[in-house]
Amino acid sequence: MRLAVPTSRPLSRLTETRLLLWVAAITVIGFFTVALALGQGLDGNAFIVPTAFLVIAFVVHAALALRGLRGDQIMLPVCLGLTGIGLIVIYRVTAGTDVAALLTQQLAWFVVAMAAFVLPLFVPRDLSLLSRYKYTWMTFGLLLLVATVVRGEEINGARIWFRLGPLSFTPWELVKIVLVVFLAAYLDEYREVIASRRGVWRFVPPPPYLVPIVAMAFAAMFILAFEKDIGATLVFFGIFLAMLYLGTGRASYVLAGVAILAPAAYLVYRLYAHVQLRVEMWQNPWQDALGSGYQILHGLFSLGNGGLLGAGLGAGDPQTIPVVWSDFVFAAFAEETGFIGALALLALYLVLLYRGFSIAIAAPTTFLQLLAAGLTFVIGMQTLVIVAGNAKLIPLTGITLPFVAYGGSSLVTNFLSIGLLIRISAESRR
Repeated sequence: MRLAVPTSRPLSRLTETRLLLWVAAITVIGFFTVALALGQGLDGNAFIVPTAFLVIAFVVHAALALRGLRGDQIMLPVCLGLTGIGLIVIYRVTAGTDVAALLTQQLAWFVVAMAAFVLPLFVPRDLSLLSRYKYTWMTFGLLLLVATVVRGEEINGARIWFRLGPLSFTPWELVKIVLVVFLAAYLDEYREVIASRRGVWRFVPPPPYLVPIVAMAFAAMFILAFEKDIGATLVFFGIFLAMLYLGTGRASYVLAGVAILAPAAYLVYRLYAHVQLRVEMWQNPWQDALGSGYQILHGLFSLGNGGLLGAGLGAGDPQTIPVVWSDFVFAAFAEETGFIGALALLALYLVLLYRGFSIAIAAPTTFLQLLAAGLTFVIGMQTLVIVAGNAKLIPLTGITLPFVAYGGSSLVTNFLSIGLLIRISAESRR
């Protein structure tokens, strides 16, 4: 039976090929520069990790070309470029330390991420299956979050980690995609009713249509809040408001959501001590400069030390920031590449967002339009939250920088999102 993904002549993804050559050059030069700057020489990690990374990347690219996929050719190289930068930064801040194994762990997660990326490009045969079983997907997501409450591990005040044998992952990363799928499918089916003004007081649509979507979304957010994962709760709330606006065009929903967010945020602040501590350190990290404020202050020092052109790869001191490979990878990169490097990194994210929303506009069905827009919004929101946190514009939330920061769950689910986006773009060109 013929797959839904269209075919064309093999080896036709030439734009993707050219961009991947740039990714290869940047990755190899970056690793070798860091190795030489740190006096490591061309050690095993400086050679094996970039080689394995690029081999896997080109194998996946070749598979797409041989399959004749006509989808977007920009997104994969951009994401691989971001991942390559992430591996360079992780190598930079962990080389010669007792956490040097994080680099090879991230490479192992990259293999899983590539499998997740390829999956939606070939199955399901029809993407409408995602819409058809929307309640099944959302129920699965809620059960996954409940399992984290029951069996999860608490780290830094939040119970977000779930251990399955030797593997640990954060289920909410997968559930955010499930939430986007559910909201896209539900709004596709009932958008006219939800967007209408014929309900209660002409502002609220008929409850039988509004209650299911609100109940599912807020159930997920309540569970996350119970787990004390405030960053994930914020992301889910942002997804809910963005999808409502995209699906209905009603700004009143966004305004109502913001009105709800303010008292809810205050309540969370009063309930959880670790949230109070984060807010206090955000307001004045100097009050505990050698304790809870140490990470924020050194993150700011890194951003300031970068200047215009940066200290140079391997020449800064980003390793002084606690958990820099996860929480402050943007600050670490900015210190050694400067303001210009930070802008270049953000420009890659802007390209990614532009391509994602372009795919959403061109998608052939309303469901696929909402799905593509929602997936793109999630990547953009996470990027904004973590960059703003590094710059001390908002309190730190524990959100990771997509594709760049260390974190297997984030890497896998983000590449899964990109796979879905490229599949949608292929559907648009049938």
